[in-house]
Amino acid sequence: MKKFILFFLLLLVAFPTFTEATEASTVKSIKITETTPVFDDYQKVAVFLKGTSHTVVNESNLFYHTFIGNDQVKLSKKKAVIIKDPPNNWKAAHPVRAKTSKPVQILDRPAVKANSIGHIQPNMTINVQRLKGNYYPVLIGGKTGYIHKNELLIEPGIPVLMYHDLVRSKTDQNASTLEIAKFKEQMDYLKANNWTTLTPQQLESWVAKKGTLPKKSVLITFDDGYKSTIDLAYPILKNHGFQATSFLITSRIDRISTVSEQDIIQTQDVYSYQNHTHLFHMFNSFTNLSLLQYESELAIFEDIQTANETIEQIIGGDYQVMAHAYPYGKRSLAAIYALQSAGITSAYTIDEGNVFQGDSLFDLKRQRIHSNMNLKQFADKLQGR
Repeated sequence: MKKFILFFLLLLVAFPTFTEATEASTVKSIKITETTPVFDDYQKVAVFLKGTSHTVVNESNLFYHTFIGNDQVKLSKKKAVIIKDPPNNWKAAHPVRAKTSKPVQILDRPAVKANSIGHIQPNMTINVQRLKGNYYPVLIGGKTGYIHKNELLIEPGIPVLMYHDLVRSKTDQNASTLEIAKFKEQMDYLKANNWTTLTPQQLESWVAKKGTLPKKSVLITFDDGYKSTIDLAYPILKNHGFQATSFLITSRIDRISTVSEQDIIQTQDVYSYQNHTHLFHMFNSFTNLSLLQYESELAIFEDIQTANETIEQIIGGDYQVMAHAYPYGKRSLAAIYALQSAGITSAYTIDEGNVFQGDSLFDLKRQRIHSNMNLKQFADKLQGR
């Protein structure tokens, strides 16, 4: 009986991957036989030109379904035929959010003399990839199209910067380990350009449309609770008058390489200390799943609650943990329910992009800061470009 239960649980664990595989197996290639409008659930959003080919990921009685950026759209089956060409890649990261003020041409390559494969309607919000030369790549019907930078209005949103460990000098190839000189350069840039640093509470209120923020606002976050957040980052942040957030793995507090209880108590003038699990910051490389993807809702709740209580007991008073960063960015519906039950009101992913009003509070994006980026790239991320 125990073996059967274990097998059943493993099936449940695999279900997200199984669903994706099933969805991928339905992917087909189509050719547009007559220039056709493309719709979301509410309105016409684009036009695909006759003769262009696209990838469809699903179909209903009347429509083929595909993607524009991160959004699923549909077109009439009467305007397309299935072809034998292999399906294109129909998933991609699109961290830049843009709006159209007029009909915008989608090109088949990033060049002045490129051919149009369709257009996006005016007053549409779309997700595109980061600027390459003069063009923004965008997923259009399973292939990459290109839109000239002058055709789009970029919506900056609010950047949430994601840091991990800081070092005085690099001794490894881990891009997440950042030299302190680069960190200082970035903080100097924020200070010189009048950026306002936020707390998770302030950002959450803004996302929920319950508050306003200065135009140049940024949330600075650190994952895992490395000792370098105290020894190296803290003096710089304090000198600049900045706030930051530290997501702690609470079972690791007081280790040699991580923050101590005394560190937490003494640095609250800069850091908001929040939840990054207690014991559940683990990853199964065999299944490609984290514990927050396959443990039960009750088990996840108990771990999150333990992390909350650990931080709250160290800080004392009426301090309440309210934010969480998903380990490896991986989560499940059960994990979200568990977080909510434990009093967490917002949670952060590692998905690239800025945060916007109306976003899901349990699916907040961040901008990964790594050692290979220069100051211009850092500035572009701040602006959501």
